[in-house]
Amino acid sequence: MDLVAQLTQLINENIGTGRTSLPVFNKIALKLQQELSKSEPDQHIIKKMISNDPSLTGQLLKVANSAYYKGMEDVTTVQEAIFRLGTAEVGNIVLLITQKSNFQSKDAYIQEIMNRLWKHSVGCAIGAKWVANKCGCSDLSNQAFTAGLLHDVGKLFILTVIDSLVLSGHEEIKAPLKTLNRIMAELHLVHGYSLMKIWALPEIYCEVVRDHHKEKIDSKNILLPIIKLVDMVCNKIGLGIAPDSGYVPEETGEAKILGLGDIDIAELEIKLEDAKFLF
Repeated sequence: MDLVAQLTQLINENIGTGRTSLPVFNKIALKLQQELSKSEPDQHIIKKMISNDPSLTGQLLKVANSAYYKGMEDVTTVQEAIFRLGTAEVGNIVLLITQKSNFQSKDAYIQEIMNRLWKHSVGCAIGAKWVANKCGCSDLSNQAFTAGLLHDVGKLFILTVIDSLVLSGHEEIKAPLKTLNRIMAELHLVHGYSLMKIWALPEIYCEVVRDHHKEKIDSKNILLPIIKLVDMVCNKIGLGIAPDSGYVPEETGEAKILGLGDIDIAELEIKLEDAKFLF
């Protein structure tokens, strides 16, 4: 049995025993997503949910006053942030803030990989929202953001298991990134899908997590070609942990489905560079 097979077996055995604490989906972020999914979200409910958490409020205001969002004057309250950015964008920021807490390890090697995975996830979220707007699907732009942020949650799951194994004395699990990428490529779709089900998130996001590497995608779920394309672009520019696939994004079937050309892909790459402060 080669190293990849040995480590894969070790990871699956650990998952089967239930010894590893699963990544959690923040309760406030979940309630906020549920409110935002309504046809007419209640701003007062959204404001109250965020304001009741001082730490979350502080982090939201910090991002809202950053160079990416900043207006003529600083925003100093949650209400001002909602007024300037809109409820949907505030929801996106809260999702970013709360999800980042899952990307933590006490092991320096695992933490570095998690940091790179986090950058990839944020890049895919920002890029997916941009692509949705660019290709005429602006009504799905915030769903695209969420799908982009969560699409590789299975890799986070696997890294969490690896982190647990390292802490329990299995130093051999700290294999080179090339080896870990092969393991994650094999495991992250099925385990990511199961985690999304545990989190009870909408099926449209579960499908993206499960199917974003399929060669033939369901054209009924437009989020899939969006996420596949943005994932490819992020890997191409070195944003993440997976190697460049070698595909030319603007020549792929996903680009054709979305009606995007080489100029659009170049603009997307610039957008990702401009948003790097969020990483």
